[in-house]
Amino acid sequence: MNFRLPLFCSLLLSTCAFAAPAGPVAKPAVKAVVPKKDSDQIRSAAPIKNFRLPTFTVEGYREFMLRAGEAVIPDPSRVDVRDMQLTLFTRTAEEQIDALLAAPSATFLPDEQIARGADTLRMERADITVTGADWTYDHKAQKLTIGRDAHIIFRAPIGDVIK
Repeated sequence: MNFRLPLFCSLLLSTCAFAAPAGPVAKPAVKAVVPKKDSDQIRSAAPIKNFRLPTFTVEGYREFMLRAGEAVIPDPSRVDVRDMQLTLFTRTAEEQIDALLAAPSATFLPDEQIARGADTLRMERADITVTGADWTYDHKAQKLTIGRDAHIIFRAPIGDVIK
């Protein structure tokens, strides 16, 4: 008969009984800092090479992908990028590309999902190409605003829009 297991268990229990605190344990006075949003945890004073920031819908489909040759995150609510490429997806299971936005430099606000820049921007879709400068793209509103030097090329019939 093997007596080692009961002996081991009794030794373990007696050790635990002696190691238990005799009275109530005082809680530490330090409070944990809980970030408000996921983006509050991202910071970088030094440039990040080949930066990628994917976003997904609540269903798990791709929403957009921000890529940059270089990015600096001075605070959690702002990302300054160089050689930006923002790929917009259809937000469906097929994950097709809806549009591409490219700019030499931009600022991206992750919480608001807004990208903006003073330099030139090029937006490509299957039916339209837009270029210009001093631009803002609001992803939540699906709105692109060009402040100056706007050029638009339609590749689809525009019908009665001009009348």
